[in-house]
Amino acid sequence: MTALGVLALVLGVLLIVVEAHAPTAGVLGGLGALFVGAGVWLLFTSSDTAQMIAIPAAAGVAVVGVGLAVVGGRKALAAGHAPVRTGMQSLIGSDATVRNWKGRQGQVEAAGSLWRAQTLFGDDETPTAGDSVVVEQIRGLTLTVRRREPWELEI
Repeated sequence: MTALGVLALVLGVLLIVVEAHAPTAGVLGGLGALFVGAGVWLLFTSSDTAQMIAIPAAAGVAVVGVGLAVVGGRKALAAGHAPVRTGMQSLIGSDATVRNWKGRQGQVEAAGSLWRAQTLFGDDETPTAGDSVVVEQIRGLTLTVRRREPWELEI
């Protein structure tokens, strides 16, 4: 019984460690907490300690562990559905300022960096330096921009 209890504890801890490194949304962590609870129960019942201590101790460990796994799993799932806040994809929809432009290409400043850009403008709407534009998409290191509409300007 003692060897089985130790095995359950080791397996439980191993599953919790794997949960920390794999995106399972709390599944392996919850299972690991249950194994740890079972291991605690098996170790308590294998000695002369009374069942009155073993069951509450094991249940407490399992409930707290599963609760933490559920909360962590929900946070992980919520983070997966959150909008991008960093990296190049965060530029989409953001403001940029035209630095220089010629024809259908030019340079814009977005997020503190100078980017190569192309436009969705017609030939009669060539932007000039200082114009405010909106980043529509990113292909490689080139931004596709459009003119900012007057109603989009912040007050």
